[in-house]
Amino acid sequence: MDTHEVRKFNRYYTRILGVFDQKVFNLDYSMIEMRILGEIGRHPSITANELTKYLNIKKSYLSRKLSKLERDEYIFKEKNSEDSRILHLYLSEKGLELNKYVEEQSDQKVLELLEPLDSENYQELVAAMKTIEKILYKVVPNELENE
Repeated sequence: MDTHEVRKFNRYYTRILGVFDQKVFNLDYSMIEMRILGEIGRHPSITANELTKYLNIKKSYLSRKLSKLERDEYIFKEKNSEDSRILHLYLSEKGLELNKYVEEQSDQKVLELLEPLDSENYQELVAAMKTIEKILYKVVPNELENE
């Protein structure tokens, strides 16, 4: 199996997304911190264990990121009523506002990127993305997605 084309596409797509930008939308937060915030926003009550599996990151790394977001009052934790070892994660009001801003900015960035495409090219792109997701789902399930 030749990996050249897959890796080439990955490099191209990550460049488009700007995933290696140190800061997101001139905020003092990294892409992964905003991903964590966004996933908590999309899945209120998610646990840290669920996040580590979904985002494929180490528990210790996630713990540091969650501590920063909690210290900055963007998230809060609540103990599970049946098992106090389990903590559920939620966005605070401040976190909801920041997440809304980042989502709006992200939408705007996508609109600007795709603006030159005509309707036919746009539909073709969306269909190709759905095909990629359908095929990759066989090896990397998108368990948390309910969108």
